[in-house]
Amino acid sequence: MKFIKDVTVSPADLSKDLKKILKLKLLEYTSGTVHPEYGYFIKIIKIYDENVRTGLIMEGSGDIIFKLEYDVLVMRPFEGEVAEGIIDNVFDVGGFLVNVGPMKIFISKDDISENYALDKNNLCYKNERNDTELKKGTKIRFRYKATQFKDGDFKPTGTIRDNYLGYIDD
Repeated sequence: MKFIKDVTVSPADLSKDLKKILKLKLLEYTSGTVHPEYGYFIKIIKIYDENVRTGLIMEGSGDIIFKLEYDVLVMRPFEGEVAEGIIDNVFDVGGFLVNVGPMKIFISKDDISENYALDKNNLCYKNERNDTELKKGTKIRFRYKATQFKDGDFKPTGTIRDNYLGYIDD
């Protein structure tokens, strides 16, 4: 996905490797960025060099602004999409959190297959039929139920109440 960002460089940085400095500043501006339409900015793939030679000098400070075009790898959850993640936390009141990249997905006790029962003592869900456990560190496959964007971040929920969802055997 192609984006454009203004990157400011001080005159002192002009004697250094300009491309490297621009890339570092662009990484600084974009790292940890999340956009409601595009999702999480994961990695800058390519910076187009055409504009690196043509900067605009700011009057007074002498700083130079470069308008950079770049491609970025983004990650965004979509309702109905199937994904894999690792259980991060099991709650004694039911449900658990799953890590997928920069996101934490909540899976409620109502969205866990009826084959699993909560074991509050060991903080896990046990399946008596096939001796599997859903606990911290377990890899699972789930489906996004909702992908609400709120307070500058995605707050997705998921389900494992479907065929081929749930515990993944490594």
